[in-house]
Amino acid sequence: MTATITRAEIVGGHDGRAEIEIELTYDNGGVSTISLDEEACTSSLDRAGVASIDELVGRPWHVVLPALTSTDHPQGEHHARPRHP
Repeated sequence: MTATITRAEIVGGHDGRAEIEIELTYDNGGVSTISLDEEACTSSLDRAGVASIDELVGRPWHVVLPALTSTDHPQGEHHARPRHP
């Protein structure tokens, strides 16, 4: 099942640093929201040739996948976390 990015915005993280909150909508109508740390997401956007988070809307969610699988953070640190409204 492919998810499409339907919203992307900068929000304040729990530690006071900026995070990028991304809403994903699935083919079956399901919706989920994830929050990505700024560093990991910036790297993903650069690789995808995305200049602005506004350009994420309408793209498949795998554009931000490198931010979820990046290994350049110490063990135990997470690049993404689910956001529950």
